[in-house]
Amino acid sequence: IVVLIDNRHISQSLTKLTNELHELKQEQTQIEQVEIKNLYELLQNQLNQTASALNTTVEQVQETVAEEVEKVSQNVDTQNSLMVYQFAGTFTLFGCILSIGHISSHLRDMNEPFVQRKILAILWMVPVYSITSFLSLVYTPAEGYLAVIKDFYEAYCIYTFLSFLIAVLGRGDRNEVVRKLARHADHFKPPRTMIPCLWNKRSQNRKDYENQPLVKAEAVLDQCQLYAMQFVFVRPITSILMLLTKPGWSYNEPQFYIMIVTNISVFVAFSGLLKFYHVTSEDLMWCRPFAKFLCIKGVVFMTFWQGVAITFLAQTVFASDDPTKSEKWAKKAQNFLICFEMFFFAMSHFFVFITEEWEEGYKPREQQKDKMMFGDNVALADFMQDVKLVLKRSRKKQMLDDGGIENAVSGGIVREELYQHFGIGTDDDELINSSSNYGHDLELTLSNIDAKEIY
Repeated sequence: IVVLIDNRHISQSLTKLTNELHELKQEQTQIEQVEIKNLYELLQNQLNQTASALNTTVEQVQETVAEEVEKVSQNVDTQNSLMVYQFAGTFTLFGCILSIGHISSHLRDMNEPFVQRKILAILWMVPVYSITSFLSLVYTPAEGYLAVIKDFYEAYCIYTFLSFLIAVLGRGDRNEVVRKLARHADHFKPPRTMIPCLWNKRSQNRKDYENQPLVKAEAVLDQCQLYAMQFVFVRPITSILMLLTKPGWSYNEPQFYIMIVTNISVFVAFSGLLKFYHVTSEDLMWCRPFAKFLCIKGVVFMTFWQGVAITFLAQTVFASDDPTKSEKWAKKAQNFLICFEMFFFAMSHFFVFITEEWEEGYKPREQQKDKMMFGDNVALADFMQDVKLVLKRSRKKQMLDDGGIENAVSGGIVREELYQHFGIGTDDDELINSSSNYGHDLELTLSNIDAKEIY
């Protein structure tokens, strides 16, 4: 019994001890879990703080690097812009100096004021284009307003050139121009109207033109002036509309249709110029109107079609970038090229719009030059005569060396010179018989006959 009691007591004690150990183990496990959790949270906090500090440091470094890159880019852009400004400004200054010097030369020698006033208006094209383009390059916000001034003067110069041709032809007398046009009435068609309601009236006038060349010539002159003058009014309007509308080349954009109107107006203006030049080209040939026309046409090409090509190129290069970037680049490139090109146009004006053209007696001299053949300008006729002389003298010498005077006479050598020098007749037998009397002198005379005839 005692043993059983002890065993039961021992068993209970063991069970109690086991339970206590299990409870202690659970408590210890819970304590460890709490400590591990706290340690994990502590480590997590430390890692988060470290990562946050690293992110802050990286962001600061990135911002610093971006700022430095932006500064370097701005410095490079500034240096490039300064180089562009210096280059464009240099050519603008030189072009303006050349043009002003050329203008002053016409002012000093104002022999034909009615004509040279038109030339002065054309020569001012280079300073106007150069200065407006340079200001547009330096001060970009004013580019649109300056373009309106530039376009207006372009249209004005086109009409002024036609007015210049009319002034050269008539020297201020419009009736004289009509009379000169009437002489070529068979070479041009009567003017047409674009207004349908006037077709009947115009058809009646076409019948009158057949018998009245002066009326026909005056109508053609009016038409040419009207065609050129409409561009003076259309071009400023289209330029202002281009400034007010949104840029775009799609058919949904208004600028697309504005460009079509501008092209039609340019075509009509130049058709009037070409028609007048075609009729009066012979009368104006002495003042080289085609070269002057190329100077005007070249400026128009540089300002319009060159701008169109640069715009398409910019949109192709900067297709994925901001559209405003391509537009700014195109405008800068266009203005820079105009500043550069106007210098060479100023140089060409020196050789095309010369002041000597309007001096007294210049026209007859130029007309005389126009009648000269190309060979006269390079002494080609004199060279051919020298060749002919050398060949003939060589042939005579060979004939005299081979057969004496008999071959010289039978070869067709001129005899009049022999008669003048020696009194010998022109009969072949008399010439041959006289050779023994005159000998070497006769042979020298024969060898020099052609030289004396030529000179």
